Amino acid sequence: MTAEWETALWWARIRAVGPQLAAMGGAPPPGLTRLAEPGGSQAWLIPVFPNGAGPAVLDELDLPRPVLEQPNDTARVLAVCVRCCWTDPSGPLWPGVSVPFGRVAAAFESMTGRDEVVSHRALVAAVRRLSGSGWLLWDEPGRLIRLGPRVATWSPAELTALRELWRSIPAPGDERSSPAVAGDPDEGEAE
Repeated sequence: MTAEWETALWWARIRAVGPQLAAMGGAPPPGLTRLAEPGGSQAWLIPVFPNGAGPAVLDELDLPRPVLEQPNDTARVLAVCVRCCWTDPSGPLWPGVSVPFGRVAAAFESMTGRDEVVSHRALVAAVRRLSGSGWLLWDEPGRLIRLGPRVATWSPAELTALRELWRSIPAPGDERSSPAVAGDPDEGEAE
């Protein structure tokens, strides 16, 4: 198989199902970068976009846009997962650490102040959406969540803002309420 065909095949896979796990080693195909999977012989292949690339670039490359279904809950779940899985915000975001689903659930419930049943339903739906799009890696049988390879695509400016957000979200098990959510008019309501 020629290099052009192999590159086209990788791009087709990424367009179809998102970031791809591949064998470690060798140069990545053009337009893709490799992120080493911790403790393994595999790496994630993810697209590399120029700074400032917007939705038009994603459309042109036929890549999935950000997850927009239930955007408030999805954003809250991603924020909670970043807080739980990124133990040291002065260090690199990727790959983060795996955390038990229950820890994420407790942090999400604390953030939203919702009934446990409503909170659990919203959490599971958002984790599935984020996992399907590569923002999270969810080992459903093992009940573990880790940051997905797409978080490695955030720019340095986005990481600076993310570090500030990280500080404003209560640590898992912290009983204080989040200042960002305390005045939320729909607090306690499901989306």
